[in-house]
Amino acid sequence: IWEGRATERKKQENFLRLEARRNENNRKVRNLRDENYHLLESGSAVGEVIKVMSKKKVLVKIGTEGKYVVAIDRDIDPTTLSTNTRVALRSETYALHKVLPTKVDPLVSLMRVEKVPGSTYDMIGG
Repeated sequence: IWEGRATERKKQENFLRLEARRNENNRKVRNLRDENYHLLESGSAVGEVIKVMSKKKVLVKIGTEGKYVVAIDRDIDPTTLSTNTRVALRSETYALHKVLPTKVDPLVSLMRVEKVPGSTYDMIGG
C-alpha cells in the first residue's frame, strides 16, 4: 500500500510539474504571437497635437503632410493630450494610438524644415 501511495504521489508531482511547464510555454507562445503581430504591423506616422477638439477627437499636424482631425484610441486617456504632445498615428486610419515622449534628439530637430525659405539659388550665388 505504501509503495502505491508513493508512486501516486510521484505521479501527481510530475503531473503538476508538467502542467506548470505547459502553462509557461503557452504564455511564451502567446507573447511571441503578439510580438509577431506587432512586427508585421505597418509603421506609425508621427504627429504633434495642435488642439484637443473633444474627448474623442484631436487636431494633429503630421510633418509636412498637413493637419488632420483624428480619432483617439480607446486605450489613450484624453487628459494626457495637450498642445505640442508628440503622438503616433496608425498609418491606415490615422487614429491616435500612442503618446510618445516629448523629447526629440537635437540633431533631428535641426534637420526639420519649419518654414520654406523664400530665397532662390540665384539669390545665394548658386
